[in-house]
Amino acid sequence: MKLLTIHFSEKEYACFKPYIAQIKQKLIDDIHNHDRPDQPGQQSASYPIEVEQHDQSSSIVIVPTLPQFQLLQHGLPVYEAAAFTVGQFIVEQWENNIIHALLKQRCRHTGLIPDEVVRYCYNILNNDPWEPLGKKFTEQDRARRRNKIVEELTDYFETHTVLHVSGYMTFRMLSYKQELREVIEYAIDEYVLDQQYEEFMTLLKYFVQLQETKTELVHMVQQEGSSFILCNDKMQPLEIKHDHDRIVAEMLETEINIEDIVISSLISASPQKIIVHAKHRDYQVVRTVKAIFGDRAQFCSTCPMCRQSHDELIPFQ
Repeated sequence: MKLLTIHFSEKEYACFKPYIAQIKQKLIDDIHNHDRPDQPGQQSASYPIEVEQHDQSSSIVIVPTLPQFQLLQHGLPVYEAAAFTVGQFIVEQWENNIIHALLKQRCRHTGLIPDEVVRYCYNILNNDPWEPLGKKFTEQDRARRRNKIVEELTDYFETHTVLHVSGYMTFRMLSYKQELREVIEYAIDEYVLDQQYEEFMTLLKYFVQLQETKTELVHMVQQEGSSFILCNDKMQPLEIKHDHDRIVAEMLETEINIEDIVISSLISASPQKIIVHAKHRDYQVVRTVKAIFGDRAQFCSTCPMCRQSHDELIPFQ
């Protein structure tokens, strides 16, 4: 008698093998906790279930041990344990393949390149690995996606004794796939915005290269927070006619913001050299200036302000 048979493709089975010990242990734990909730962690010498591994057919078979096994008593814990392990396997080992397949469908006839967009999907799903909260949220999100599969699989096992994992991943998991599709849509938006930004940077850089130099030196000085002021070679605020504000805004197709004003002011000044006085080099406006002006923009490390501790930057007065 077979309670459940789970079939894999050869490639899937090779990836699932490390999970076989996990499913065996979870079956033991779940059945024991169901039978003896007052004795958690204590396992009996025998339990009413066996997990057979069939390498030739790339499958595992869950076999009840009679007469100890009682379907009404042990069926649900077995279904839940099997569903949990298969769901965890899909999210941990096969999610990238599913994203690739969904992304190819979405990008068909759009001109979008799936291999370029997929990186944005991974960034969204994995957050920032260097941030502790990012890692925490990533684990919570992954557990939520896994649980969507587990709930659906548990219901499936209650009415089916055979699961073909390849077919299941292709034709089912609708709720799980819908979440991945939402991630893909967001990733496409981010990708398109980045492409537009790169085109904008290229256009501005070309525009700057065509300009004649009007000013020898401009200092770009950080104020409180992440705002900046532009100064002349005597460290006096730079007075500029903002002739190019509208040009920059029209290129961006947005209203003018603080970053646009700094960029348009620098374009109007058309300096030979820009010295950036900043606490950090990764501010967006600083990266933008560096991208547009290239080697003409240099970072200061010698003036009294920039020699100050980077814990606190003295604002320009």
